[in-house]
Amino acid sequence: MKCSRHHSQHMYHASAYSVSAEFERPKKHSLAPQASVVLAGHGGHGSSRASAYNADGLISFKNAYSEVGGSFDDCHGLHTTHAWSVVEGLNVADMLTADRVVARMAIYYSPTDGSEASYDITGSYFENLRIAGHPIDVKLATHVFHGHDTYSKLAKAHHTRKTDDWLVGGKLVQLEDEKLAGLEDEYHALIGMSGLVKEWKKPKRPEDRGSYWFSPANHLDWKAQGGSSEIQGFGSIICIPKFGIIRLAEMVVHHHSRTLRMFRVQMCSSGHGGADGGNTGGSTPPL
Repeated sequence: MKCSRHHSQHMYHASAYSVSAEFERPKKHSLAPQASVVLAGHGGHGSSRASAYNADGLISFKNAYSEVGGSFDDCHGLHTTHAWSVVEGLNVADMLTADRVVARMAIYYSPTDGSEASYDITGSYFENLRIAGHPIDVKLATHVFHGHDTYSKLAKAHHTRKTDDWLVGGKLVQLEDEKLAGLEDEYHALIGMSGLVKEWKKPKRPEDRGSYWFSPANHLDWKAQGGSSEIQGFGSIICIPKFGIIRLAEMVVHHHSRTLRMFRVQMCSSGHGGADGGNTGGSTPPL
Protein backbone atom coordinates (compact mmCIF):
# COMPACT_ATOMS: atom_id res chain seq x y z
CA MET A 1 0.00 0.00 0.00
CA LYS A 2 1.39 3.39 -1.01
CA CYS A 3 1.81 5.93 1.81
CA SER A 4 -0.22 9.06 1.18
CA ARG A 5 1.93 11.14 3.61
CA HIS A 6 -1.03 13.44 4.19
CA HIS A 7 -0.57 13.65 7.95
CA SER A 8 2.89 15.23 7.88
CA GLN A 9 2.09 18.81 9.01
CA HIS A 10 -1.67 19.15 9.31
CA MET A 11 -3.22 19.70 12.72
CA TYR A 12 -6.98 19.44 13.09
CA HIS A 13 -8.90 21.89 15.22
CA ALA A 14 -12.63 22.06 15.93
CA SER A 15 -14.83 22.60 18.94
CA ALA A 16 -18.50 22.80 19.81
CA TYR A 17 -20.89 23.29 22.70
CA SER A 18 -24.65 23.51 22.89
CA VAL A 19 -25.44 26.06 25.60
CA SER A 20 -23.77 28.04 28.37
CA ALA A 21 -24.86 30.81 30.77
CA GLU A 22 -23.68 33.22 33.43
CA PHE A 23 -26.20 35.25 35.46
CA GLU A 24 -25.55 37.90 38.13
CA ARG A 25 -29.12 39.12 38.71
CA PRO A 26 -31.84 38.37 39.75
CA LYS A 27 -29.98 35.29 40.94
CA LYS A 28 -26.33 34.42 40.59
CA HIS A 29 -25.98 31.25 38.57
CA SER A 30 -23.32 29.77 36.33
CA LEU A 31 -23.80 27.08 33.71
CA ALA A 32 -20.58 25.73 32.22
CA PRO A 33 -20.64 24.96 28.47
CA GLN A 34 -22.90 21.94 28.03
CA ALA A 35 -22.15 19.08 25.65
CA SER A 36 -18.74 20.65 25.14
CA VAL A 37 -16.22 18.82 22.97
CA VAL A 38 -12.82 19.60 21.42
CA LEU A 39 -11.18 17.72 18.56
CA ALA A 40 -7.73 16.25 19.10
CA GLY A 41 -4.93 17.60 16.90
CA HIS A 42 -4.55 14.27 15.10
CA GLY A 43 -8.25 14.27 14.16
CA GLY A 44 -10.51 11.36 14.81
CA HIS A 45 -13.90 11.78 16.45
CA GLY A 46 -15.34 13.21 19.64
CA SER A 47 -18.83 13.69 21.03
CA SER A 48 -20.57 14.86 24.19
CA ARG A 49 -24.11 14.85 25.53
CA ALA A 50 -25.88 16.66 28.36
CA SER A 51 -29.13 15.63 30.01
CA ALA A 52 -32.12 17.85 30.79
CA TYR A 53 -31.41 20.95 32.86
CA ASN A 54 -33.50 23.65 34.56
CA ALA A 55 -32.18 26.57 36.62
CA ASP A 56 -35.14 28.28 38.34
CA GLY A 57 -36.65 29.61 35.14
CA LEU A 58 -33.45 31.37 34.07
CA ILE A 59 -32.42 28.74 31.55
CA SER A 60 -33.51 25.24 30.70
CA PHE A 61 -33.21 22.64 27.96
CA LYS A 62 -34.39 19.09 27.41
CA ASN A 63 -31.43 17.64 25.54
CA ALA A 64 -28.06 18.78 24.21
CA TYR A 65 -25.32 17.06 22.22
CA SER A 66 -22.30 17.94 20.11
CA GLU A 67 -19.86 16.22 17.80
CA VAL A 68 -16.51 16.99 16.17
CA GLY A 69 -14.43 15.03 13.69
CA GLY A 70 -11.40 15.27 11.45
CA SER A 71 -9.96 12.96 8.81
CA PHE A 72 -8.35 12.86 5.39
CA ASP A 73 -10.57 12.28 2.37
CA ASP A 74 -8.44 10.18 0.01
CA CYS A 75 -11.00 10.43 -2.80
CA HIS A 76 -10.77 14.22 -2.98
CA GLY A 77 -7.34 14.76 -1.46
CA LEU A 78 -8.68 16.99 1.31
CA HIS A 79 -8.41 17.28 5.06
CA THR A 80 -12.01 17.43 6.30
CA THR A 81 -13.14 18.75 9.65
CA HIS A 82 -16.64 19.10 11.05
CA ALA A 83 -18.28 20.43 14.20
CA TRP A 84 -21.95 20.50 15.10
CA SER A 85 -24.07 21.11 18.14
CA VAL A 86 -27.76 20.66 18.95
CA VAL A 87 -29.90 21.89 21.83
CA GLU A 88 -33.54 20.83 22.14
CA GLY A 89 -36.34 22.32 24.21
CA LEU A 90 -34.41 25.53 24.88
CA ASN A 91 -35.79 28.28 27.13
CA VAL A 92 -33.80 31.37 28.18
CA ALA A 93 -35.69 33.53 30.69
CA ASP A 94 -38.93 32.89 28.75
CA MET A 95 -37.66 35.41 26.18
CA LEU A 96 -35.96 33.06 23.76
CA THR A 97 -37.39 29.61 23.22
CA ALA A 98 -36.88 27.01 20.50
CA ASP A 99 -37.75 23.39 19.94
CA ARG A 100 -34.34 22.88 18.38
CA VAL A 101 -31.22 24.88 17.55
CA VAL A 102 -28.69 23.27 15.21
CA ALA A 103 -25.26 24.68 14.38
CA ARG A 104 -22.95 23.10 11.79
CA MET A 105 -19.51 23.93 10.52
CA ALA A 106 -17.56 22.00 7.88
CA ILE A 107 -13.98 22.76 6.85
CA TYR A 108 -12.10 21.51 3.79
CA TYR A 109 -8.39 22.01 3.21
CA SER A 110 -6.03 20.81 0.51
CA PRO A 111 -2.47 20.07 1.70
CA THR A 112 -1.01 20.15 -1.82
CA ASP A 113 -2.34 23.01 -3.95
CA GLY A 114 -1.75 25.90 -1.55
CA SER A 115 -5.40 27.00 -1.65
CA GLU A 116 -7.26 28.51 1.27
CA ALA A 117 -9.44 26.47 3.56
CA SER A 118 -13.14 26.39 2.68
CA TYR A 119 -15.80 26.80 5.39
CA ASP A 120 -19.51 25.95 5.22
CA ILE A 121 -22.41 26.36 7.68
CA THR A 122 -25.08 24.63 5.58
CA GLY A 123 -27.50 22.73 7.83
CA SER A 124 -27.57 25.31 10.62
CA TYR A 125 -31.13 26.28 11.58
CA PHE A 126 -33.73 27.21 14.21
CA GLU A 127 -36.86 25.13 14.71
CA ASN A 128 -39.94 26.83 16.18
CA LEU A 129 -37.99 29.85 17.39
CA ARG A 130 -39.87 32.38 19.53
CA ILE A 131 -38.63 35.71 20.86
CA ALA A 132 -40.66 37.43 23.58
CA GLY A 133 -43.47 35.03 22.70
CA HIS A 134 -43.51 35.93 19.00
CA PRO A 135 -42.90 33.13 16.47
CA ILE A 136 -39.87 33.94 14.31
CA ASP A 137 -39.46 32.26 10.96
CA VAL A 138 -35.90 32.99 9.86
CA LYS A 139 -34.09 30.77 7.38
CA LEU A 140 -30.38 31.42 7.64
CA ALA A 141 -28.73 32.71 4.46
CA THR A 142 -26.27 29.83 4.42
CA HIS A 143 -26.07 30.12 0.62
CA VAL A 144 -24.42 33.56 0.94
CA PHE A 145 -21.57 32.15 2.98
CA HIS A 146 -21.39 29.00 0.89
CA GLY A 147 -20.59 31.37 -1.96
CA HIS A 148 -18.02 33.18 0.19
CA ASP A 149 -16.43 30.10 1.68
CA THR A 150 -12.85 31.38 1.92
CA TYR A 151 -11.34 34.27 3.81
CA SER A 152 -10.15 36.09 0.67
CA LYS A 153 -13.63 35.91 -0.90
CA LEU A 154 -15.20 37.53 2.16
CA ALA A 155 -12.44 40.13 2.48
CA LYS A 156 -12.86 41.13 -1.17
CA ALA A 157 -16.66 41.23 -0.87
CA HIS A 158 -16.44 43.40 2.24
CA HIS A 159 -13.99 45.77 0.55
CA THR A 160 -16.41 46.20 -2.38
CA ARG A 161 -19.47 46.41 -0.05
CA LYS A 162 -21.12 43.33 -1.51
CA THR A 163 -21.73 41.74 1.90
CA ASP A 164 -22.88 44.83 3.81
CA ASP A 165 -26.37 43.38 4.27
CA TRP A 166 -24.83 40.65 6.43
CA LEU A 167 -22.62 42.75 8.71
CA VAL A 168 -23.57 42.56 12.38
CA GLY A 169 -24.65 46.10 13.19
CA GLY A 170 -25.09 46.92 9.53
CA LYS A 171 -28.80 47.63 10.01
CA LEU A 172 -27.94 50.24 12.64
CA VAL A 173 -26.41 52.40 9.90
CA GLN A 174 -29.91 53.72 9.17
CA LEU A 175 -30.06 55.43 12.58
CA GLU A 176 -28.92 58.99 13.20
CA ASP A 177 -25.91 59.28 15.51
CA GLU A 178 -28.03 60.73 18.33
CA LYS A 179 -30.56 57.89 18.16
CA LEU A 180 -27.83 55.27 18.08
CA ALA A 181 -26.20 56.84 21.13
CA GLY A 182 -29.58 56.75 22.89
CA LEU A 183 -29.98 53.10 22.01
CA GLU A 184 -26.55 52.31 23.47
CA ASP A 185 -27.48 54.21 26.62
CA GLU A 186 -30.70 52.23 27.01
CA TYR A 187 -29.18 48.86 26.09
CA HIS A 188 -25.72 48.64 27.60
CA ALA A 189 -25.05 45.41 25.71
CA LEU A 190 -24.84 47.57 22.57
CA ILE A 191 -22.09 49.85 23.86
CA GLY A 192 -19.37 50.00 21.22
CA MET A 193 -21.64 49.35 18.25
CA SER A 194 -21.51 53.01 17.25
CA GLY A 195 -17.80 52.60 16.55
CA LEU A 196 -18.50 49.73 14.18
CA VAL A 197 -21.30 51.66 12.49
CA LYS A 198 -18.92 54.57 11.85
CA GLU A 199 -16.47 52.14 10.28
CA TRP A 200 -19.15 50.65 8.02
CA LYS A 201 -20.03 54.19 6.85
CA LYS A 202 -16.48 55.14 5.84
CA PRO A 203 -16.18 55.69 2.07
CA LYS A 204 -12.88 53.77 1.90
CA ARG A 205 -12.20 50.42 3.47
CA PRO A 206 -9.01 48.39 3.91
CA GLU A 207 -8.56 45.51 1.49
CA ASP A 208 -7.94 43.20 4.42
CA ARG A 209 -9.55 44.09 7.74
CA GLY A 210 -8.12 41.03 9.51
CA SER A 211 -11.42 39.89 11.00
CA TYR A 212 -15.11 40.18 10.14
CA TRP A 213 -18.40 39.88 12.01
CA PHE A 214 -21.37 38.67 9.99
CA SER A 215 -24.81 37.19 10.59
CA PRO A 216 -26.66 34.88 8.18
CA ALA A 217 -29.82 35.96 10.07
CA ASN A 218 -29.32 39.66 9.32
CA HIS A 219 -32.23 39.70 6.84
CA LEU A 220 -34.67 39.22 9.73
CA ASP A 221 -37.39 41.88 9.53
CA TRP A 222 -38.98 42.17 12.99
CA LYS A 223 -41.96 44.22 11.81
CA ALA A 224 -42.70 41.87 8.92
CA GLN A 225 -42.69 38.98 11.40
CA GLY A 226 -45.51 40.68 13.29
CA GLY A 227 -43.47 41.36 16.40
CA SER A 228 -44.52 43.83 19.11
CA SER A 229 -44.01 47.47 18.18
CA GLU A 230 -42.15 48.30 21.39
CA ILE A 231 -39.46 45.78 20.46
CA GLN A 232 -36.91 47.02 17.94
CA GLY A 233 -35.21 44.74 15.45
CA PHE A 234 -32.06 45.60 13.53
CA GLY A 235 -31.47 42.48 11.49
CA SER A 236 -29.97 39.85 13.78
CA ILE A 237 -30.02 42.23 16.78
CA ILE A 238 -33.31 42.43 18.71
CA CYS A 239 -33.77 45.03 21.46
CA ILE A 240 -36.35 44.19 24.14
CA PRO A 241 -37.31 46.99 26.57
CA LYS A 242 -36.49 46.40 30.25
CA PHE A 243 -34.81 43.13 29.35
CA GLY A 244 -31.85 43.43 27.01
CA ILE A 245 -30.53 42.19 23.68
CA ILE A 246 -30.98 38.96 21.76
CA ARG A 247 -28.56 38.24 18.92
CA LEU A 248 -29.03 35.52 16.34
CA ALA A 249 -26.51 33.58 14.27
CA GLU A 250 -23.27 35.52 14.70
CA MET A 251 -20.30 34.39 12.65
CA VAL A 252 -16.76 35.62 13.29
CA VAL A 253 -14.27 35.18 10.47
CA HIS A 254 -10.48 35.31 10.80
CA HIS A 255 -7.73 34.40 8.34
CA HIS A 256 -7.60 30.76 9.40
CA SER A 257 -10.76 30.21 11.42
CA ARG A 258 -14.52 30.71 11.65
CA THR A 259 -16.92 30.47 14.55
CA LEU A 260 -20.72 30.33 14.43
CA ARG A 261 -22.82 31.15 17.50
CA MET A 262 -26.53 30.60 16.92
CA PHE A 263 -27.89 32.67 19.79
CA ARG A 264 -26.71 35.09 22.44
CA VAL A 265 -28.94 36.61 25.13
CA GLN A 266 -27.64 39.64 27.04
CA MET A 267 -29.77 40.80 29.98
CA CYS A 268 -29.00 44.39 30.94
CA SER A 269 -32.06 45.73 32.77
CA SER A 270 -34.36 43.74 35.05
CA GLY A 271 -31.61 41.14 35.19
CA HIS A 272 -27.92 41.02 34.42
CA GLY A 273 -26.04 38.25 32.69
CA GLY A 274 -26.72 36.11 29.71
CA ALA A 275 -26.56 32.88 27.79
CA ASP A 276 -25.36 31.67 24.43
CA GLY A 277 -25.17 28.48 22.49
CA GLY A 278 -25.25 26.63 19.24
CA ASN A 279 -21.53 27.27 19.10
CA THR A 280 -19.32 25.57 16.53
CA GLY A 281 -15.98 26.51 15.06
CA GLY A 282 -12.73 25.35 13.64
CA SER A 283 -9.48 26.42 12.08
CA THR A 284 -6.64 25.29 9.86
CA PRO A 285 -2.92 25.80 10.53
CA PRO A 286 -1.42 28.81 8.71
CA LEU A 287 1.00 26.76 6.61
